[in-house]
Amino acid sequence: MEPDKIKTVYQLLGDDLSREVYENRLLYSLTGDMKFVRNVVCTIPSGKEMYERLKQSSREKVIFGAGSVGKRLVRVYEDIKFDCLVDNKCAGQKYRGLPVIDIQELKEKHGEALVIISTLRYHGEIFKQLLAEGFQEENIVNLGMEYEKLNHLQYFDLPQLENRRVPEEVFVDGGCFDGNNAVNFYKWCSGQGGHVYAWEPDAENQERCKRKLKDSGIPYKLIPKGLWSEAKELKFKMDGTSSAISESGDVSVEVDSIDRVSVEPVTFIKMDVEGAEYQGILGARNMIAKYKPKLAICVYHKPEDIWELPQLIHEIRSDYVFYLRHYSFGDVETVLYAV
Repeated sequence: MEPDKIKTVYQLLGDDLSREVYENRLLYSLTGDMKFVRNVVCTIPSGKEMYERLKQSSREKVIFGAGSVGKRLVRVYEDIKFDCLVDNKCAGQKYRGLPVIDIQELKEKHGEALVIISTLRYHGEIFKQLLAEGFQEENIVNLGMEYEKLNHLQYFDLPQLENRRVPEEVFVDGGCFDGNNAVNFYKWCSGQGGHVYAWEPDAENQERCKRKLKDSGIPYKLIPKGLWSEAKELKFKMDGTSSAISESGDVSVEVDSIDRVSVEPVTFIKMDVEGAEYQGILGARNMIAKYKPKLAICVYHKPEDIWELPQLIHEIRSDYVFYLRHYSFGDVETVLYAV
């Protein structure tokens, strides 16, 4: 880490909110102290509201869902006393000393608790179930619904993107997963001109993406490869939303670069490629230098991403202005915009 480079990036940030996110993500990367993650979460209104409610409530606090989001809440909000997690699939287990119970035990022992729904896929059903079991609506925090709202905003809500929209957008969706971001891109274009190059090395995710984009009618080309700086084969660990290049991976996948594959000027590049962002940017060096596409790059997978990725972009093309925004209630989904 070079202090001069950190200072350079800081001076290129376009607003106070970006500087606040940058300072706290930088301190988190350097110290590992979760209070800086909580500060980042509080830069989004729903994050601040949720955290203040948890701190101020005198009720028992229960997390409904012992998956990755629920566990992340336990880790990040270490200053909040949670009583247990609720998950029928793994009842009887423990996580960081907290018991995991089923909904019947929740009803019997914690009927007056503040319940935080942390599941993303079934939050609506769980909300209705809790109401049917007698829990009061004012004692339920549907964090899954708030995550859904943030997911629709991510990559496209920065106001500075609006006046840089062009009639025929060409969008590179690096790490397209199930195609949702490509759909949100098309909405951002208002359905008027737009073509998607969807990069996805995971075969199951490719099928999800095909179904989603076919149903939506979006013009697209699926590229069944991972983003990288050159064409080669790398080990890949399959893990749904977190599939990533890894030396301990169980399969080999093809990777390639935007500069090699793209046959037309790209206007907008999004990357969420589980730690391969640095190599992905290197692989788009010529496209960035020549055409200055809008960039939305995830900067949370590695501690050094928060300073290395903007610095790399600045070295490729020095006339970008940077913005940072956050889209989760934990230490993930921080996005660097370059416009």
